[in-house]
Amino acid sequence: MRNPGFVLALLLAGCAAAGPQLTPLEEQKLDPALRRLVLGTPLSRSEYDIIPGQSGEEKFGVLVRTDNVDDVRNAGYAVTSSFGDVAVVRVTIAQLRSLVSLPSVKSVTNGSKNYTQ
Repeated sequence: MRNPGFVLALLLAGCAAAGPQLTPLEEQKLDPALRRLVLGTPLSRSEYDIIPGQSGEEKFGVLVRTDNVDDVRNAGYAVTSSFGDVAVVRVTIAQLRSLVSLPSVKSVTNGSKNYTQ
């Protein structure tokens, strides 16, 4: 007879090892670098525009293509600037998933660092 607690522990360990999965719609809206970030497999931290947030969490600069920038603002995301259908937004990794779930968001791409020469 198998121990039910042991079986449950194995199932939970398997789920944890699989990591957070993305829905097909989320995958479609996130560029490859942001998909890697959400899944916990970034190639390098240097490929992202990262600043520390007020609570110490990392905030990533992303470009959001949207039908309505006000929807993004009203949902509580930090829109730092916008022009036409593109908004520059600062988000945590956890916020990326909820951002792409907004119907007005068409795509989210990784921001890039600007270097002075």
